[in-house]
Parts: sequence; C-alpha cells; structure tokens
Amino acid sequence: MQVLHNQVHDVFALSRNKFYVRLWVQKGFVRSVSLIFSDRYDLNVQKVKMDFYMNVGNFEVYTAQVQNRTPRFAYKFLIELLDGNFKMFNQFGITDTEENLYFDAFQFPYANEADIFEKPSFIEGLVVYEIFPDRFKRSKKQVHSNKLFDWNYCSWDVPGSEVFLGGDFAGIKEKIEYFKALGINAIYLTPIFKSNSSHRYNVDDYFDVDPLLGTKEEFKELVDNLHENGIRIILDMVFNHTGVGFFAFQDIIKNGKNSKYYSWYNIKSLPVDIRKGNYETFATNVNSMPRINTSNKEVQDFFLEVLKYWLLEFDVDGFRFDVANELDKNFLRRIRRVLKATKKDVILIGEVMHRSENFLMGDMFDGVMNYFSWEVFARYLMGKYNAEDASRILADYRLKFNPVLFSCQLNLIGSHDTERVLTRLGDKKLAMLAAVYNLTYQGIPMIYYGDEIGMEGGHDPDCRRGMIWEEKKQDKEIFNLYRRLIALKKASSALNSDNVREVPIGDVLCFERKSESEAVYILFNPRKALQKVRLWSEFIVDREIEFFSTQQKIKNHSCYIDVELSPESYEIVIVK
Repeated sequence: MQVLHNQVHDVFALSRNKFYVRLWVQKGFVRSVSLIFSDRYDLNVQKVKMDFYMNVGNFEVYTAQVQNRTPRFAYKFLIELLDGNFKMFNQFGITDTEENLYFDAFQFPYANEADIFEKPSFIEGLVVYEIFPDRFKRSKKQVHSNKLFDWNYCSWDVPGSEVFLGGDFAGIKEKIEYFKALGINAIYLTPIFKSNSSHRYNVDDYFDVDPLLGTKEEFKELVDNLHENGIRIILDMVFNHTGVGFFAFQDIIKNGKNSKYYSWYNIKSLPVDIRKGNYETFATNVNSMPRINTSNKEVQDFFLEVLKYWLLEFDVDGFRFDVANELDKNFLRRIRRVLKATKKDVILIGEVMHRSENFLMGDMFDGVMNYFSWEVFARYLMGKYNAEDASRILADYRLKFNPVLFSCQLNLIGSHDTERVLTRLGDKKLAMLAAVYNLTYQGIPMIYYGDEIGMEGGHDPDCRRGMIWEEKKQDKEIFNLYRRLIALKKASSALNSDNVREVPIGDVLCFERKSESEAVYILFNPRKALQKVRLWSEFIVDREIEFFSTQQKIKNHSCYIDVELSPESYEIVIVK
C-alpha cells in the first residue's frame, strides 16, 4: 500500500488555528482514514474522520479541514484497512504502532501570518475581460492619420508591431455599456505605456502612457468611470525587458561601461549595437527588447516605484506581470510584500505558460494565467485525451495547491499570445464548450476581447485583429452564451467555492462544484456521438433542479438524474 503526504502541497493554514490537510492512499486498501492532531507541546489530541474527496489515477484522496486549539499543528494519520486492521502514517512512513507523538508526527510548527493566504475580497464572481488597447475601439475623437491602418486590416504584410489601428482610452470608455451588457466586472489591459510598437511590450517610459492612447488624465478618467460602473482594472507590467528607448539602456549606449546603469543589463560586448543585438534580449534575438536584470536591487527599487505610482495615483486594482517565470523570485516576493502593505486587496497575476507549482506558494502571486489547465481541457475537446486522462491530469495539477489560492488562477481559453479559440478548435460547438469550461472551472474566468462574438485569428499577430463592432458580423448565439454564463458565475455560490471535482463518466467529463446550499454539475460531450450519463448524489434528493442549456426546471425525488448529451454539447445541472 502506497501512502503519500507532501508537506509543501498537502497541508495549508487557512487561519491561525484552522488547517486543511490531504492524504493520498493507493486504491483498494482502505476503509477509512482519521486525522489525529494537537499542539506539539500538548499531548491532549483531537481525532476526526477525514472525508473521501475523490479518486485521482491510482489514488484515493482524503481531506479534512480542522480547527486546532493553537497555531501549532502536529498531526498524523490513522488508516483503517479493509481487513479491519489499522496502520499509522507519520513523518517516518507507515507503522503498526505509535512510538512518540512529539517526534513521529508531521509538524506545521506555527501558522504565522505569512503562511496564511488571503485572496482579494472581490474575487468572488469576478470575470475579467482582456483588452489589447490598440485593437479594441478607436474613439470618435481619434483622427485617422496616415499612421493608422484600416480597422479591418489583417493581411499582415508588415510586422504586426508596426500596425497601428488607433484604439485608445476614450474608445474603451465609450464601450462601458457594452461591458455591462456582457456582464464582466474587470478589464485587463495589455501595456499602455510609452512605446514605439502597437503591442507596447517594449516600454520606453514606465511613468507615462502612450500618446496614441491618450493622456494620463484621460486614463484616470477611464479608471474612475470603470469604478463608478463596478468594473475593476488590471494593468500589464513588463519588467523582464524594456524598450531600447528606455533611459537606462540609452545611457549605456552613450556611456558604455561608465554608465551607472551598466549592471542593469547583460551586455555581451561594446559598443552596444541595436542592429547586432549584442546584449541579452527577451526570447531569442528580439533586439527591440533588451532583457533587464531583475536580480539587481536598483532595478527592483525602480520598478517598485513604478508599481506604487500606478497603484496610488490612478487607483488601479491589480497587475499582471509579463514573462513572470523569468523574473527574480526574491523580487517577486518584494513586490508582494510592498504592494499588499500599500493596498491589501491588489491582485497580482503572473504570466506563466507552463506548470506553476513553484510560483504559487502564496509568497509571490495570487494566481497565474492558467494555460496548463486549458491545454489539458483543449486536448480533451480535440480527442487527444479521453475524459479519464483529462480528469486525472487536471486534478493531479490542481491538488498541488492551496484550494483558496487556486480560486485566484486566471482561467483562459485564448489570449493575445495564442490562436483564437474558434480558430484553434475549428468548430463553433467545441468553442462554445470551451466557453463553458472557462466560466465554470475553479478560478477567475478571463475572456479575450472578441471571443464572445466569435472572432477568429491565428497566432500573433493574427489573434490581435481589430474588434468587430458591426453587429451583423457578430455571432449572437456565442454572445448570448457568454452573457448567460457570466450571469451564472456571478450568482452561483457553488461556482465561487474553493473546490471542484473532475469526474469522468464514460467519455463525458464532469466538473462537480459545491457550496453548502448548491451543487452544480457541468457535463461535457465533445464527441460526435450521443452520450447518456447518470449523476448520483444524496445532495440531489428532494431538490429543485435546473438544466442550464434548456432552462428546464424539475423537482427531483431520487438520488440520481439521467442526462442525455447530444453530440458536441454540454449541460449544466444546477441543484438547489
């Protein structure tokens, strides 16, 4: 029998005296598991039976949320086997007898303030809308100069970074009523700072906005208008690299090794030559984006002043950090300490496009852009994974984290760096299933502008086309699905709980979300054949049940529900 408990991934302090614990036990051996715990200096122990949570691969996962008498938490596990015998599991492994509680128990020595992750208070019901400013809306005041391309341009016969469509702050402000009609309550803006490109990821001045977007006064007016309408704003911060026009890089070009900023960059030879790119850059040989050294304290101090400026002067609600996985981790910890002390509810999101265990310990980001879970689900939609494989990979990844922290992951199905979801899947019905995943899986949904009306587009720059505002060209069926899903996300206690269970039922993947008063079962059938499933739960007996896709309501009196899923369809079963 294999038993697993990892003190990095399986025990968390929820408050000073409250702890959440997981245990993984190999299938087919166990009748029950109990958690025995106390203060390590107090042998007056408590014992609770752990709940069976779910199966993940070859393991059964058991969980318990317990109130200890003090912030010191010593604990071990009592395992009842199917044959009636008992085993202890402690920090030394599986034993038949307990030698010494003090020395044998797992220890969470003390639940200090830094050990307790608190999510921002506004996370419940949050739905984020990503905007690429140049491509969202050209305002009525914007003059169409020779510098601006036609709004519908998408031939990309010139580099995308040189294509300016003229979207601006005033254009975003003009569409506040659109945001309200859709239902979103936060927007994430890709970089708005002074730059010579339309994507603005090569920043020349972090304390000023790009004049093509407007003025700082207009940006402040936009923030204030958004807040007045219940919409928060998250800014994109580019600290992995700068533009070549950034003052420190220009000083090195001028003064070489005599520049006081020389240590801010990794210069390979002198003189600095932008055409040759004889310095470390973003990615490989992206000469317009010299990589800056975030291990340098002076660089850190500069960027912390940048963050505090936009947080305090403009009252923004959070930051997304570009190429976050390459930033110095001690710098990221400094950012969290400084910003949370400045504005406790600020949300911090990192761009990490792979597994993120080492970035989500609660000491750096609140969440990351959850590309990993989306990639798993996308492969399920496209038939590369069956429901059992997808559920196992999703759950195994999610269960590496504090469940409260996982609710802060920014769930997405596309962004300015990827193909549009409709283009990638090549099927409108599958794209609609992706939208259901996006709005119902544990975490914060993020909608990339235009996905809600069925926009298409290949990889960058094609995924960054101008937003379609002609209503006859917008897909109203997709829009109405997003609108209804957003309303459900904001209203449902279950969809805002800190839990989910990924359950395979044949080749149908089910997400089970629960709160004390509600259960929501999200069922996916991406295959081209009809599938029938039966949901079993004591929770559904004598409950009101609503079927989201058909809007049918019934009173259920049994412990199961039969659901028929037509090809490439979904159903959301809401139980109250």
